[in-house]
Amino acid sequence: MKVIVIGSGISGATSAALLAKEGHSVIVYEQHEKIGGITATIEQDGYRWDWGQMIVPDLSDNEPGRLVLEKLGISEKIKTIKGYRENYFPDFRIRKPQKFKGIYWRKEYFKELFPEDAKGIDKYYKIYNRIHDLTGLFNKPGLLAKLKLFLKFLPIMGKKNWSAQQLMDYCFSNKKLQAVFIGILADYVASPEVFPGLIIPIINAESQYDERVPLDYGKHEHRSSWTFIENGCIELINAIVGVITKCGGKIITNMAVSKILIESGKGKGVITSDGKVHEADVVVASGGAKELFLDLIEAKYLPNDFINTYINNLFTTESVFMVHLGVDYDPSVHQNGAALCYYYLTYDINESIKECQKGIYHEGKDGFLVYIPSVHSPNMAPPGHHAVTVYTIAPNNLINGNWEDKKEEWSEKLLDIAEKHVPGLREHTKTKIILTPEDFKNRTYLKHHAFGGTVPHLTIPPPPHKSPIEGLWFVGAQSETYGGVIGGMTGADNVVKMMLKEMNSKTTKQTFKSFSK
Repeated sequence: MKVIVIGSGISGATSAALLAKEGHSVIVYEQHEKIGGITATIEQDGYRWDWGQMIVPDLSDNEPGRLVLEKLGISEKIKTIKGYRENYFPDFRIRKPQKFKGIYWRKEYFKELFPEDAKGIDKYYKIYNRIHDLTGLFNKPGLLAKLKLFLKFLPIMGKKNWSAQQLMDYCFSNKKLQAVFIGILADYVASPEVFPGLIIPIINAESQYDERVPLDYGKHEHRSSWTFIENGCIELINAIVGVITKCGGKIITNMAVSKILIESGKGKGVITSDGKVHEADVVVASGGAKELFLDLIEAKYLPNDFINTYINNLFTTESVFMVHLGVDYDPSVHQNGAALCYYYLTYDINESIKECQKGIYHEGKDGFLVYIPSVHSPNMAPPGHHAVTVYTIAPNNLINGNWEDKKEEWSEKLLDIAEKHVPGLREHTKTKIILTPEDFKNRTYLKHHAFGGTVPHLTIPPPPHKSPIEGLWFVGAQSETYGGVIGGMTGADNVVKMMLKEMNSKTTKQTFKSFSK
């Protein structure tokens, strides 16, 4: 089978590697000069920074991401490091204690800060444990696991359509405590009024805040790990791409796809930006949903209900404004030694999200994060130096300025705010890179850059992997497995499984017909 893959990000590369390993003829077209999309690493003056995701779930032993690596035969090449993140709020800071205080030390800390919500905190953590048990059971095969999954879900079935805000109101009266758990939605640029409530415990796993929290304890199911990839996400891309080339696949950079060829309702290949036609049995497309279904394919080939359901109402994140610094001191001393710290400077998370969606950039006043990858991966900076990323959410299309004209000014404003919490950043800077939403658009070939891809929403579904066009599959951050490194990998794995199952089914039918004749 001849396969064309559009894009060499984590989902496109994983799809290509899995298919090449199965013996299929695979060619990947990448519009940029460098592979990896935003699962890549930037280098300058001996410093290295990641474009995209920082702390990654489900990449430890027997977890979904690791299982894909094992299937590709490259598990030993990808090393992860246990880590944690700190959270700063205007009135308090959630800091990992020097001496481990148990699995639920945060729970007890919240009761000290918000005694009026002590009962609600207990209610939340009861739901938390149930949700994480469900997640563990979901990844287990077998009928018994499915039965346990159903029984475990029954007590919270009535809450399955709750929004994050409803869950917060059910558990907590204090808005500051609510902000602790819904603050992460700022990254998604998704209002707690539309974000599914039962996902909140998953994206607030206790092991994110203290790497000493065990993932297996008591009678509970395994909890997902949260780790950093040693030496950056490019290690993952390089290992996966190595499988593609080793198995005879090809990767063509500086080559965009300008059109997908459709004939009798079936994908037949692509036209590349140099005007050449390339035929294929299957096309696997990653990247933007609107770019794929409205630009590379004419709407006349797609059912109206598909366009209306999945494309016209596509719900994605906004972009980011990112400043990368190379410094000659250790700024992690201001973050309790943590590589990653979120600084929430407002408790009104919903208002900040809504402003961003309207095109208003907050200039850092609502919050930002600081990530120092060289804390866990010293090779990402020269000896005695550190690579630092300061970033915050930002709208794609501004109503209060222009990214190119304002980027220097806004970089200085963001560093002004950051230095109130991490002193010395400017004084010790040796090199700097500023990335605006325009840079991310160019890197990803998107009209609207969505840093986190599609986002879980109570009423708007993401586009499915299987398109209405035979032989055309959709993977990546804007597909049904949403954004993130592991979502891209597992989504690609699911697509390849479906594709091969479909192909085997057709072969069986053809064989049966031939035998019948």
